[in-house]
Amino acid sequence: MTELSAASIAFRDARVLDGSGRPPFTASVRVADGRIEAISEAPLAADRVVDLDGSYLAPGFIDMHAHSELRLFENPGAREKLTQGITTEVLGQDGVSVAPVPPNLTDEWAERVKSLDGTLGETWPWHTVSGYLEALESAEPAVNCAYYAPHGNIRSMLAGFEDRPLSGEHVVAAGPVTSQRLDRPKSDHDTAPGELDAIRQELEVALEEGAFGMSKGMIYPPSSYARDDELVALADTLAKRDSFMISHVWNETDRVVESIDRYLDICRRGGCHAHVSHLKVGGQQNWGDSEAVLDLFDDAVNRGQRVTFDQYPYTAGSTMLTALLPPWARQGDSEAIRHRLNSAAVRDRIATDISQPGDWENLAYAAGSWDNILITRTGSGRYQGDTIADIAAEMGREPVDAMCELLVAENLDVTMADFVMAEEDIERFLADDRGTFCTDGIFGGKPHPRAIGAFSRILERYVRERNVLSPELLAYKAAGNPADILGLRDRGYVREGYIADLVAFDLDSVAANATYENPFQCSDGMEYVLVGGEIAVRDGELTGKRNGDVLRSYEEWGGATRPELDRAADD
Repeated sequence: MTELSAASIAFRDARVLDGSGRPPFTASVRVADGRIEAISEAPLAADRVVDLDGSYLAPGFIDMHAHSELRLFENPGAREKLTQGITTEVLGQDGVSVAPVPPNLTDEWAERVKSLDGTLGETWPWHTVSGYLEALESAEPAVNCAYYAPHGNIRSMLAGFEDRPLSGEHVVAAGPVTSQRLDRPKSDHDTAPGELDAIRQELEVALEEGAFGMSKGMIYPPSSYARDDELVALADTLAKRDSFMISHVWNETDRVVESIDRYLDICRRGGCHAHVSHLKVGGQQNWGDSEAVLDLFDDAVNRGQRVTFDQYPYTAGSTMLTALLPPWARQGDSEAIRHRLNSAAVRDRIATDISQPGDWENLAYAAGSWDNILITRTGSGRYQGDTIADIAAEMGREPVDAMCELLVAENLDVTMADFVMAEEDIERFLADDRGTFCTDGIFGGKPHPRAIGAFSRILERYVRERNVLSPELLAYKAAGNPADILGLRDRGYVREGYIADLVAFDLDSVAANATYENPFQCSDGMEYVLVGGEIAVRDGELTGKRNGDVLRSYEEWGGATRPELDRAADD
C-alpha cells in the first residue's frame, strides 16, 4: 500500500500546534477516513507512519481573502496556495465577484472583475451563488473553498451600476431573476417590496445558497454606491443569522481611522460582527495610525461588539489600476469609463485631483511617487513589471496621461502594486490576536508576491526571524480564529474527530521565494499538506490529489445560523 493510498497515516514525533493558541506539545496524530482519528503521547500505529522528527504539525491554513473564483477552473491544483500550507480559500471578496449576477449584466460583470478574479474563457453559465458553487465543485479544486455574498453583485440585481440611494418606498421592477428569487410573479406590482427590503431578501437568498457572510468594497462600484442606511439594513439581516460583514473600508490612507470607525458603527447599529479586509495604514503621513485603529477595536469590543480582521505581510498593496482614478471618473459601465478617459480635459482634472489630498481614497497620492506604482498585469502583457514613471518616460507623457492611455489601450484590464505601507504598522497588526491572514492574491502577469508567498513570509520573517508572533499564535490566526469566524464546526484545529486539513512544516526551512521580479516561485518548507485526509503536498511537491470541498454555510453551520462554537468542550 502506497503512502498516498494508505487507509490510515500516523504522524509521529510531531510538535503539534492545535490552533487554539496554546503552546506546542509533542504527540502522534493518526488520520483515517478523512478525519483526525487519534492524538496520543504514545507512538500510534497506522498503515503508513511518517516520522516528523520534531517538525510542527498544524491545522491547514485558511486564506481569509482570496481572488481565485475563476482561476480554480483553469488551475484546480492550486499549487501556489498548497505550497504555503493553505487548505481553504475564502472567495467573494471586496463586494465585487462572480455571483449573483443579473443575466443582462453578466458580460459587464465579467469585464469588471477580470483584473481581480481572472476569466473563465466562456460566458459564465451561472447567475446565482448556488449555481457558481456547483460549477466550482465540478472543477474539483485541490483546496476547500468558502464564499461570501458580494454586496455590489447583490445591489446590481436591483439597481445595476447606478450611483443612487436605495429607497424603502421605491418598488422593485420584477425582472426574470428577481421574480424567481423573491418568489413573486412579474405582474404582482402591488405586493412588490421596496428596494431596501428587496436587497435584504437578495442577501437572504445568497446566504441560503451557501454564502457565509457579506463582503463590501467601498472603493469598488457598485458596492461603493451604498449609503449607510442600506448597509445598516444589511447588517441587521446578517445579525439575524449571527453572520458577519466583511469590508474593504472607504479609505485605508488619510482617513483610515475615520473609515474604520464608520464601519464599526454601521455593524454596531445593525447588530452584526465586523470583519475588516486586508487591514492596513497607507501613506507615509499616516504611518503609526495602527495604534489608533487598534484602540477603535478595543473600544468596540468593550461595547460588546465582535471585531476581527485579515492582513497580508507586505508594504505594497495590489488592486486594479482604475482604483487610482477619482470616484467620479469610475462611474458608469466600462465603455463609459474608457470614453471618459480619452478626454484631455478629463485627464487634466484627474491630475489635479490626484495631486492633492481629498475626501476620497487617493492611492496615487499616498504612494508619494509614480515610481511606487508598479504594473503587475495588463491584458496584452505589455509593461508588466514597469512603474508608471517608467511607462510615462517611454511614452514621453506626464504620468497621469500615461496611466489613462494605458487604461484605454488595455480596456481597463490592468492591475498594480502600490507601495504605501510601513513595517511598524504591519507588525503591530500581526501581533494582535483578533487578526487572521490572507494572500489577497490577484494572479496573472507578474502578480504581487503575496499571492504565492504570504503565509510562508509570515512564518519566515515574522515568526522565525523577527519573533513578532509565536508559532502558536501563528496557528491560531492562520487556522483556529478563521474557522471560528466562518463557523466551521470541525475544521481549523488539531482535534480528534475533526476533518484532517493539516500542514507539517520545518520552521527553520520555510522560505517565501516569491518576489516582485519573479513572483511565481513557490514556497519551501511545507513537508506535508493534507486536505480532507488526502496528501496534497509531500516534501514540498504536489502529489496531484484534489480533495477540496466546496463549503456551504448551512452545511458547515448545521442550519441557517452561524453557531457559537465552544472549542474548549472539544478537548
